[in-house]
Amino acid sequence: MKNERTYRWADPAELAAAGQGRSGLELLKMMSEGKVPPPPVGSLIGITSDFTVEKGKVSCAFDPAEFHYNALGTVHGGVIATVIDIVMGSAVHSTLKVGQGFTTLTLELKYHRAVTTKSGRLTATAEVITKGRDIVTAEAKLTDKNDRLFAAATSTLMVLRAPALET
Repeated sequence: MKNERTYRWADPAELAAAGQGRSGLELLKMMSEGKVPPPPVGSLIGITSDFTVEKGKVSCAFDPAEFHYNALGTVHGGVIATVIDIVMGSAVHSTLKVGQGFTTLTLELKYHRAVTTKSGRLTATAEVITKGRDIVTAEAKLTDKNDRLFAAATSTLMVLRAPALET
């Protein structure tokens, strides 16, 4: 093995504690400002700190790397799905009140072109398109600096109330 990767992540309990008594938007803004550490999965996948948040819309940057590659020499589709799921979940999270959470129910993803290190920095952007009391639908896209589309997705998410979060 000639390549090696080392990464660090913050204690997830620290992030959970920071979220107590805050709306999703408040917590996400604190993350984007570097006041609260990002979730460990962001460190694992390689999502950068280039993170923008507004109510119902979130963007983050992703730098494709060799450690994301599959046997064909392209970024594995599951990595792209994870980046898309993170940004869509974050867009939904930005609309939630104190004591609410969410979970993904469906994720429909379409890949439009292969991603490699030569693709350069990509931006995942998600937006809430409908929000009911319990069900939220979001859309996302993964694009490069020239606005070329690499992937697009739709997701249905369920809002969880505080008692459901404790189980």
